[in-house]
Amino acid sequence: MYGTLALRPKALDDYRSTAGEAAIEEIRRLAAPLQGLRVLHLSVTAFGTGVAELLNATVPLLSDVGLQCDWQVVRPTEEFAAANKALYRALAGSGSPSDWSAEMNEVWLRYSAMNAELLTEPFDVIIIHDLQPVAIRSFVSEAARTNSRWVLHSHLDLSSAEPEVWNLLHGYIEPYDAIVFETDAFVHPDLKATPVTIIRPAINPLSPRNMDLPDDTMEALLRRYSIDAERPLVCQISPCDPGSDFLGAIDVYERVRHNVPGLQLALIAMHPPQDPASIAYFSETVNKSMEYSDVHILRGVSEIGNVEENAFQRASNVLIQKGLRRGFGIWISDAQWKGRPVVTARTGGLSLQVRDGETGFLADSTEEFAERVEQLLQEPSLAAKLGEAGHRHVAEHFLITRFVADELRLLTDLTQKGR
Repeated sequence: MYGTLALRPKALDDYRSTAGEAAIEEIRRLAAPLQGLRVLHLSVTAFGTGVAELLNATVPLLSDVGLQCDWQVVRPTEEFAAANKALYRALAGSGSPSDWSAEMNEVWLRYSAMNAELLTEPFDVIIIHDLQPVAIRSFVSEAARTNSRWVLHSHLDLSSAEPEVWNLLHGYIEPYDAIVFETDAFVHPDLKATPVTIIRPAINPLSPRNMDLPDDTMEALLRRYSIDAERPLVCQISPCDPGSDFLGAIDVYERVRHNVPGLQLALIAMHPPQDPASIAYFSETVNKSMEYSDVHILRGVSEIGNVEENAFQRASNVLIQKGLRRGFGIWISDAQWKGRPVVTARTGGLSLQVRDGETGFLADSTEEFAERVEQLLQEPSLAAKLGEAGHRHVAEHFLITRFVADELRLLTDLTQKGR
């Protein structure tokens, strides 16, 4: 087919110290009846996304406990990639009209059929990540449809998808044997009558983005970007688009810096902006940042990697997420795992990760953000208390071991009920 990705093996036992003995034994118990089950994870890309980060840990761990688990990526071309990006923007409901066209519709269907022809290996369960390959199931042979259980695992908030594009996809989604979302809030109203499984995303505590870093390594990494580890630092790591409100984060900094001498702000765009709206927004953010000597703008992948993101989070006195129009925002759990206090918007999956006043603060306005950030900067004991509670919350609810257990339960349900 597309070629199985060669992944570095991972051992479940390596997670005992972080997840605990009970979680490890539960995974082994769930995996025991599924030995040899052939599972394919299919995605659009192998790196640079939350899905890729998740699969990079999940697939080796499932293999370690006895499943025959593969991860493959659909074959792209330039015209197919353009259609995929437009489809994503339309489904994400960005708030502005997408550039989806009849020509893109034809390209999408044609390449869905082409990729379906490449699906020649037998699998017991095929899990489609990303919405772009969802039509592949309809183009494979009848034997491939009936001999495999098909799962759509949507990592996207479809609740406000553009009607025209949603109507196109809806018919391809309904025949799936199982549909997975990250939270009930992401389910499109048209799917309310369809059985849906909720599996929340998770972080890998042993990944480069979350592994322990010595202080001298962290400080050396920060110096590369002119960040002074001895001065207070507020940081936001997120996509750079209007929904994530980088401009609003700078407004928060402007309000707080007068009462917190030496304050620095780091805004890290997780991915280089690609669509016109995000590119324009990034340029506007950069222009505004030039008004301040201590506001730093960095682009993920091209300027900063997972280890650097790790260093920025560990060095930050407060992590913020000023807005979140789409997605779960699991990077906030990355920060909490490191014991850092957080202030986030009350949107997406953020309110599931942050219990207001217990594991961090939720805020609804720039003024409230500034008030909470300043409070945490001036009350180190409160910041430490919320950081410790956030770490415990992630350990209980958002570790990769919990995600693996949830997926094993789904696979058990599919194979035992023969749906």
